[in-house]
Amino acid sequence: MASLEEELTCSGCRDIFSKAHPLPCGHSFCPTCIREAWSGQGEVKDRFSCTECQVEHSKVLCDCCTPDAESGQLPLAVKTCLKCEVSLCPQHLQPHLERPAFSSHLLVDPLGDLCQRKCPTHREIFRYYCADERMYVCGDCLLEGKHALHKVKALRQVEEDLKVILQMLLRKAEEKMKNVEQILKEHENIDFTTADSLKKDDTQVEQLGTDLQLQVKKLVVALREITKRERQQLIDRMHEDCSRVRDDMNQTQNIQQYLTSLLAETDPFLLIWAFQSDDTKLLADLNSPIYRPDAISLDRKHILEDVESKYREFITATLCCLSELKRELLASPLTLDSNTAHPLLSISDDLRSVMRVKKRLPCAAHPERFDHWPQVLTVQTFTSGTHYWEMEAEGFWDIGLCYRSIGRKGKENNAFGNNKVSWSLTQQHDRKLAIWHNRRKCRIMYQMTGNRIAVALDYEAGTITFSEVGTSNSLTHLHTFSTTFFQPVCLGFGLYKPELNSRISIVKV
Repeated sequence: MASLEEELTCSGCRDIFSKAHPLPCGHSFCPTCIREAWSGQGEVKDRFSCTECQVEHSKVLCDCCTPDAESGQLPLAVKTCLKCEVSLCPQHLQPHLERPAFSSHLLVDPLGDLCQRKCPTHREIFRYYCADERMYVCGDCLLEGKHALHKVKALRQVEEDLKVILQMLLRKAEEKMKNVEQILKEHENIDFTTADSLKKDDTQVEQLGTDLQLQVKKLVVALREITKRERQQLIDRMHEDCSRVRDDMNQTQNIQQYLTSLLAETDPFLLIWAFQSDDTKLLADLNSPIYRPDAISLDRKHILEDVESKYREFITATLCCLSELKRELLASPLTLDSNTAHPLLSISDDLRSVMRVKKRLPCAAHPERFDHWPQVLTVQTFTSGTHYWEMEAEGFWDIGLCYRSIGRKGKENNAFGNNKVSWSLTQQHDRKLAIWHNRRKCRIMYQMTGNRIAVALDYEAGTITFSEVGTSNSLTHLHTFSTTFFQPVCLGFGLYKPELNSRISIVKV
């Protein structure tokens, strides 16, 4: 067991692996370490060497040369012939390269010790490989018959077969590399787009914060105005009450002084004349009730009503800000695919507007182009998430969501809403609305006041919601389709009756 464990222990990382396939030198490596060692050769080396024993560090000398007279050294070998069992310098290697008699000889990089390439039982050079037992064998091994029913091939043939397989795997690796590079490039672009979108989101959130602060400030100012107005009204009333009481006091004081002066009069004629000439008014003034101000009310109901009104205005404005942010965050980029546009549709240069025209436009034939219904699809398709778009539509129009696979050629089953793969909202020439799906029409008992339509998609929930966008960006619900999506979906527009100036424009939310 200890021997088996040692054989299954990687000489590089010392991990245990499941299947041992040792190198000729006897050391075993796990596939990961073998790949790292071979890939790490780079341009410095052109052959693999065992990282454990470093077999190639010794210099191999030519077996056919005599020592140089001057230096007394033998030239270095460049190849070893496994059949001749000799190492050869460039000069002595030449016959092996030129003469047909040596064509079957197996040449390898110089080996200092041929024992690594010999059968330990028969001391013969390995010239064959048994695929069944995954081991090298010599000619005597074959003669003994142990591998009679096995798949045995000459080493050169195995080498050629493996190189064919390696070439195929290399092409597969190159193709995979191209795909990985393409995916990386696409995702780098997506990362750039996403970063730009997130930066825009940050700006929108900052704007929301500013708007909410403004709404809070407006609410505080309004509440201060309410309390200030109430306080001023109370002060004014108190001043008015005090003024009327002072008037009564002054009048009574004047009467009191008048009566006192009459009592001091000694001429009876003057006294009688003065009293009789003013007695009626005098009695009326004395009998008039004293002005008593009403008690100051502590009831704050009307104040609370004003506060609540301002609070409702604040909530409405806040929800409006949040709704605006939600629409902006859910809004997905949208452009028209001119390759799908029917020749009776004119697409703007920015690919965001389409108009119905009276005469067919010159369009190149394209397999994705609608050839009967005046319809066009968007470039973008969607397979997940929630999305929101707004369009301005005039005339006789059709706004639909459909599978990208919707038919393009012919009349039957290719109009939006007239099949199982599309859902649409239509405004007819009389401005009446209707929704369509699978050839079923349902009228909507509502007439739009404007010309802006909102479409919301929730792919996972399977909902498509059509709404009218009001002047204050409020949404009036028109209809919601509920389904289950199985394919990528996209938006599509249909335009009819050119005399009605039928057109649709994608609005930047």
